[in-house]
Amino acid sequence: SSVAPIDLFSLITGEQAGGTWTQTSGTGGTFNAGAGTFTPAPGATTSTFTYTLVGTAPCINDTSVATININAQPNAGVDGNTTVCDSSVAPIDLFSLITGEQAGGTWTRTSGTGGTFNAGAGTYTPAPGATTSTFTYTLTGVAPCTNDTSIATVNINPQPNAGADGNTTVCDSSVAAINLFSLITGEQAGGTWTQTSGTGGTFNAGAGTYTPAPGATTSTFTYTLVGTAPCINDTSVATININAQPNAGTDGNTTVCDSSVAPIDLFSLITGEQAGGTWTQTSGTGGTFNAGAGTYTPAPGATTSTFTYTLVGTAPCTNDTSIATVNINAQPFAGTDVVLVVCPQTASAIHVGNLITDADPGGTWTQISGPIGNFNPMSAIFTPPSGSSASTSVFAYTITGASPCVDDVALVTITVNRQPIAGTDGNTTICDTSNSSIDLFSLITGEDTGGTWTQTSGTGGTFNAGAGTFTPAPGATTSTFAYTLLGDDQCVDVTSFATININPQPNAGADGATTTCESSGATINLFSLITGEQAGGTWTQTSGTGGTFNAGAGTYTPAMGATTSTFTYTLTGTAPCTNDTSIATVTITSAPTAGTNGTTVLCSTSAPIDLFTQLGGSPDIGGTWSPALASGTGVFNPTVDTPGVYTYTINIPGCAVTSATVNVTVNPQPNAGVDGNTTVCDSSVAPIDLFSLITGEQA
Repeated sequence: SSVAPIDLFSLITGEQAGGTWTQTSGTGGTFNAGAGTFTPAPGATTSTFTYTLVGTAPCINDTSVATININAQPNAGVDGNTTVCDSSVAPIDLFSLITGEQAGGTWTRTSGTGGTFNAGAGTYTPAPGATTSTFTYTLTGVAPCTNDTSIATVNINPQPNAGADGNTTVCDSSVAAINLFSLITGEQAGGTWTQTSGTGGTFNAGAGTYTPAPGATTSTFTYTLVGTAPCINDTSVATININAQPNAGTDGNTTVCDSSVAPIDLFSLITGEQAGGTWTQTSGTGGTFNAGAGTYTPAPGATTSTFTYTLVGTAPCTNDTSIATVNINAQPFAGTDVVLVVCPQTASAIHVGNLITDADPGGTWTQISGPIGNFNPMSAIFTPPSGSSASTSVFAYTITGASPCVDDVALVTITVNRQPIAGTDGNTTICDTSNSSIDLFSLITGEDTGGTWTQTSGTGGTFNAGAGTFTPAPGATTSTFAYTLLGDDQCVDVTSFATININPQPNAGADGATTTCESSGATINLFSLITGEQAGGTWTQTSGTGGTFNAGAGTYTPAMGATTSTFTYTLTGTAPCTNDTSIATVTITSAPTAGTNGTTVLCSTSAPIDLFTQLGGSPDIGGTWSPALASGTGVFNPTVDTPGVYTYTINIPGCAVTSATVNVTVNPQPNAGVDGNTTVCDSSVAPIDLFSLITGEQA
């Protein structure tokens, strides 16, 4: 396919001018013998061209041959395309989409997803979800011919999916709008809704909703998605089944006495009900219930009863019920009179209502006699009066009868003997570092005066029994103190306890530090860096990276790349003692590298060089050279510095000394002397000493 003229002289070498060109093989293209050129053309074959120089006798002719190898340019054909639906399962012959191609190429997929591509057969089978895809047919050219490609495009339109049919059942009493999309499943967006059966209710095609109404009938709605050719339209159907809601009427009630024996017609208590329901007793006991007739006859001891009239709805319509309530009032009983003598504990309250165990509930309490102000008639709580003398109080429990029942009264008589009050136990928690005196009376509450204090447990600190105080001291242990009041007559002695919990203050020691090199492999005991610490704490790394930290052992081992790190030793204090911490700091110095040994060879006339650039690896700066160079730095000057081995050394405190060498060789500049010449006849056969023609040369 090349159309550039080829200069045949460029193909042979060392030729003299004045020869002639002839084509000795090959066809096609344009041969210019005079200019010595050949221009290829499509279809041309490999050709040879002979260049001939005629010799003057007795010299013979001389020839050379220029060969032009011509390779054919491949043709992959013209691009093509087709359009299918992704629901198609028919294999597509990709060769049928391109035209004019030569055989022998290969197929590759260059875009698109899904479906099945068979590169060997040159076929593609679509599949649902597949996208438009391109396939490249490639014929490989023999150099210098280039590869040739053509593209087969398969445009894939998705088959619309209107989803799967669905349905729901509602009651005609429902006023909730139904989202038709919620009834079908798997549908794509963009379709339209139409009502295909049913009457009543409100259909909103644009929103895809339907709102039922009383009297509406079962309805169907079709969701349609229009397919792009060759894909076809798709539909799904949402069905709404509509059932009627039953009506059991409005609740009603009546009130009777449990002594009544007249039958009650339950239908007379409710109103507006439809026929066909059933009666059930849902609460109450006693009396006679006739479910079939819908009647109830009270009896003595019967309780208020409810009767439910139920009409069964067809799902999803709910059952409907109404309730007929027969309120039954019983003859009240206030219980049996009670006499009680007590000696209550501190701030003890007596629930008078609990003393009568056989009374009906719902009565009212009144105090008939005794100290005023200690009785709450609403809660029936009686708080014995304070003071040293006994008292007697009488309380009446009255139940008012609901007509036609009469009221009933029961009496409770309480005689209270004075009980001393030692108060309620209390406690406090302190740290053993506290030296404040603690008032033991501040720990108990509600106590009478006149009691005595004794220490019942604990050691250390100073206890003052007369003042009722305790002063902690370091080393003191948790202590309890008893406050005792002696009881009179029937009342017993009483005691309350004040507890002082004493926690020790932890000590994590004093901070410490060390410095090491990242190349050090020695494990550091963090406990060796802090001083005065108590055992039992925990270690955490609070800064730094790299190395190996063993929190359980309290050790740290540096590693290459590790950075300066801090480690916190924490002892947890038991409240109110605070936590205590100390910090171990490990300062890590980076390990230096002097690089790897290097060599260089210079000429005595070479420019100065920096020996640092001749080191291998990645050397760090900041080292020194030995022996010293004339430059005072790392620059080697061949004219003044001595060839040999120069050592580069880096010495950082805490890290191992590192060094590398550069071996410098300096070669002298050679001298070939000054040019010279002579002239001879070509018929001369005398040897010429060439050294005689130049001057000043080195041997």
